[in-house]
Amino acid sequence: MNWLRTNRIGGAKTRQRNVKENGEVVLKELIECCDGKCNPIKSFPSDQIIKATDNFSQSNRASRIDVYYRCYKGILDDRPVLIKKGKYTLDIKEICRDIAISSMVSGHKNFLKLLGCCLEFTPPVLVFEYAEIITLGPLAAPNPRNMRRIKIAREVASALSYLHTAFSRAFIHSSLDPFTVFLDGNGIAKLGNFCNCVSIPEGEEFVHDDALKKYHEFRTITLKQTHELGVCYLPVIDPEYKTTGKVTTKTDMHSFGAFMLALVQVKEVDDELSMSSDMLRALAELFIKPKDDGCFPLHHHVSKILRKFGYAEVMDSDTSRDVSYVAASPMKEFFRLALRCIGCNLGDPLSSMIQVTKELRAIEKSAYGHHR
Repeated sequence: MNWLRTNRIGGAKTRQRNVKENGEVVLKELIECCDGKCNPIKSFPSDQIIKATDNFSQSNRASRIDVYYRCYKGILDDRPVLIKKGKYTLDIKEICRDIAISSMVSGHKNFLKLLGCCLEFTPPVLVFEYAEIITLGPLAAPNPRNMRRIKIAREVASALSYLHTAFSRAFIHSSLDPFTVFLDGNGIAKLGNFCNCVSIPEGEEFVHDDALKKYHEFRTITLKQTHELGVCYLPVIDPEYKTTGKVTTKTDMHSFGAFMLALVQVKEVDDELSMSSDMLRALAELFIKPKDDGCFPLHHHVSKILRKFGYAEVMDSDTSRDVSYVAASPMKEFFRLALRCIGCNLGDPLSSMIQVTKELRAIEKSAYGHHR
């Protein structure tokens, strides 16, 4: 039995070393991001995590596709939880950044709520209140469907606005896509995954960061086999970032516009958009097939499709609306707002995610009126 005792001792030492090394990185990220001020982070022991996930069993996987994490559904303290295990391709610092930012924003209803983590693993394991990765599938079920899309977009916009404005410096998510948005049991959208989150120094409007390009290259490779899940292969990176390497609040706005366009493509699209099936198919292909001319920005491809199928009027800047008044159908205004976020020239440019959130609230209010 000496070998068993030796293995147990060796395993315990490894776990202790992991806790020390991971803890140092987490502490560094907490100090850098929020001066060490954050919501409490509970420490879960490794044996509890292993039991909750049945040793990270494939049958407990919560999602078919994960870029940086493998997500598992488990039960801890008699409650369902989402357990995220970092892949070995993910840098420890990036996971610890996720822990730090998640702890900062866990009090906001539109962020995935961090319950704690386990530093005994390498890379660390994160534990959240249970919610399911959106993958755009669940949106087609409830009626009215368009209300569902608008509500989810408004909730994600609210989360981004909070990141940009609630702290002494703006935090930029920088990797928003359908795989970073979750839905809880009440259908409330939750933003998560802050591995690539960067902060802009106080008083500045941008920060230089090269990591985002690496992330999108890695994401494209990882998601090559994903179809029907609303994945955009086109450069959802802000064109300004791609050219200059500057991360700004517009970096998130551009990715959010691509996310809104993905929401438009969810399976059954109501006749409210009055778009031909051929045009919808062409738009959908932007999100499931890589393009040889991917060097062009997303708005270039979308504008080209709209004009090809005779929907140039959607691009008419004279039809823009004030926030307080939405005259066109809610989904058409939703579609136009998405186009403005990705850089289409449709009247006054958008200044911030706060403005985007306000416009989505107006669209949502109008949509309620349409469905009465």
